[in-house]
Amino acid sequence: MKWLGQRLKNPEGRDQIYRIVSITLILIAIGACGILVLAFMMEIKVLLVVFSGVFSMALAFYLFIRLWPRRGESETHAGEAVSRALEKPKPKPLSPEEYRRQRELAQKMIKEKAAPALAKAIRGILLQDEMKQKQGRRRRRK
Repeated sequence: MKWLGQRLKNPEGRDQIYRIVSITLILIAIGACGILVLAFMMEIKVLLVVFSGVFSMALAFYLFIRLWPRRGESETHAGEAVSRALEKPKPKPLSPEEYRRQRELAQKMIKEKAAPALAKAIRGILLQDEMKQKQGRRRRRK
């Protein structure tokens, strides 16, 4: 009973106990209906039906409790462990020479690739604006 008292104090444990009891009651109700149907359909002795019903309900309850997922302490901190594992390690600080070399490489890439693409995009925007203005003039003339 000490175990049950400690579990009832914990909100998560209380919730688990309520779910177990409610599902068990549902199983018992379904089992009782099945037993009554079998007793009438097969005309079996009542004692045999009751014994088989009690046995099947006990087995269902045992399996239900046994297979119920339990949260151990290792699982409660699993999210933190996963987030730590997914974090990228911080890179080592660059030496001044390496920093200079990386900066020159970045500037070269911007000059060779980004600047022409940016100029092309700007030209495209200007051409679109020019075409809109021409279309606006044509409409006004008509």
